Parts: sequence; structure tokens; C-alpha cells
Amino acid sequence: MTMKVIKYLLPILLICFFMACEISTEPEIYDVDATIKTSEIYEYHTGISGDEEGAAIKTQAKNFEISEILRNASTNFEAVYRYKSNTGFVGLEYVELELKTGSDGASPPKNIKNIKIALQVTK
Repeated sequence: MTMKVIKYLLPILLICFFMACEISTEPEIYDVDATIKTSEIYEYHTGISGDEEGAAIKTQAKNFEISEILRNASTNFEAVYRYKSNTGFVGLEYVELELKTGSDGASPPKNIKNIKIALQVTK
């Protein structure tokens, strides 16, 4: 009797275990380098526009007048990162974005990308 229970219960438990385990993947990391003048607005187009896709600032810039992700009719609902330095700032600026795609709405995103943007701000 015990062997029959184990014979049928063990596969069910294993299936439940594997279904409950979440696949953990490290995010893909991309480096972007750009040079802008203090008077310019830099834009990074993420390509993200789906309802279940997301974009967020993971590490905020430090010397900014504008540092935001804009997603509205003016960007055709694509998530676009925008940066403009503080007046008079010259130097290296850094911001990191986190992009998430691959969700069906019922599950978490399957694809995570970290975009590390280094901006050299000149006069």
C-alpha cells in the first residue's frame, strides 16, 4: 500500500515542485555612451510600447533639470528616456534604466534589460 501511494504521489509532487519554481535569469546589460551639450535634451528610445511592458529608472542621474521616462501621445506611447543637465553642469552623468518585456499579463516579465547610459555633458 505504501509503495503504491509513493508511486503515484511522487510524480504529482515533483510536477507541483517544478511548476512552483520560478526561472531566475540575470538581466541583460547594455552600455550606451553619448556626448551632449548642456543646452541639449538627450533621448533614448526604448522600443517599449506594449501594455504589459515596463520601463523604469533604476539609478537616477544626479545633475539634471530633466531625467524622466515619458510615455504618452507625444512619443506614440513608446517609453522614451529624456535627460537635460542642470544649467552650467559639465561632466560625466550616469543613469540606469530597467526594461521589462515578455509578460502575458498573468505572469511576470521574462526579459529584463538594464541599460547603463553614460552621458558626457560638454559646453
